[in-house]
Amino acid sequence: MVRLGQSDLRVSRVGTGTWQWGGAFYWGYGRSYTDEDIDGAYRASIQNGINWLDTAEIYGRGRSEKIISQLTNSENSNLDKAVAKPIIATKFFPYPWRLGRGALRRALEASLRRLNTESVDLYQIHFPFKPRSFEVWVEEMAELASEGLIRAVGVSNFSAEQTKVAHEILHRHRVNLASNQVGYSLLNRRIEANGVMQTCNELGVSVISYGPLAEGLLTGKYRIENPPPFLRKVRWAGKKLKLLPPLISLMNDIASTHGASHSQVALNWLIQKGTLPIPGAKSATQATDNSAAMTWRLKTDEIEALDEETTRFLTR
Repeated sequence: MVRLGQSDLRVSRVGTGTWQWGGAFYWGYGRSYTDEDIDGAYRASIQNGINWLDTAEIYGRGRSEKIISQLTNSENSNLDKAVAKPIIATKFFPYPWRLGRGALRRALEASLRRLNTESVDLYQIHFPFKPRSFEVWVEEMAELASEGLIRAVGVSNFSAEQTKVAHEILHRHRVNLASNQVGYSLLNRRIEANGVMQTCNELGVSVISYGPLAEGLLTGKYRIENPPPFLRKVRWAGKKLKLLPPLISLMNDIASTHGASHSQVALNWLIQKGTLPIPGAKSATQATDNSAAMTWRLKTDEIEALDEETTRFLTR
């Protein structure tokens, strides 16, 4: 377990992302996998040392939060009475029509109802979207934290400068900025070049890495002749498929050395970079494999080889 930023939360080095839990349109929830599969993913996560789940109000239009509530509050879903409930992280989405004061409070209260809890462990601003200034939302987060409705405050998709501003605002209210959740993987290394990682390290803010497996591209499952599902291919995966073979070959060599999977190599690289990856899991098999990334370490020369092979993704 490691400390999340300067908060009092201690989390496993890998969390479980739950965008897929209830995401029917993009992920195929209810078609290619079911609630039974998700139950298996949850159980495997907890049994294998993962102690936190990341969700958001927009995941499945609140369905993800409801599923988590059912899993964590149901007597039938309790794995062991001695095992503490997992830490839950969720997010506020700054829709353009959320302009009035109190919009964030109402959104939080709705999440609390769906999660069936009195406070959120980690509450994050999903994007620094306009028209309302993100500073306003950060001020409201500080207020809600002072009331005990939020244990730790986080942001997501914030630039280096926005992270600094959020940190300063919260500091004035004697609240710490715990984390910045950003896209980061072997195929997306922009935060190393744009100052986000350096800023977070300097401020003591944890970096939570979403998209750590690049929506499946880093699992070794997909090739040009076997692309991911249509929506993911159209959105962004297609242009990177042709760049994958050399990296997948290197990952295969490293995985064979450690008796690990491609996914574990990708996740272990993120762990060694000092970040907290949150891979999604739609089954017990996936959750078990993800958690195993915490049980071994890449060698220095392996990290260097992966760095060299993916240098071209520093600015893309």
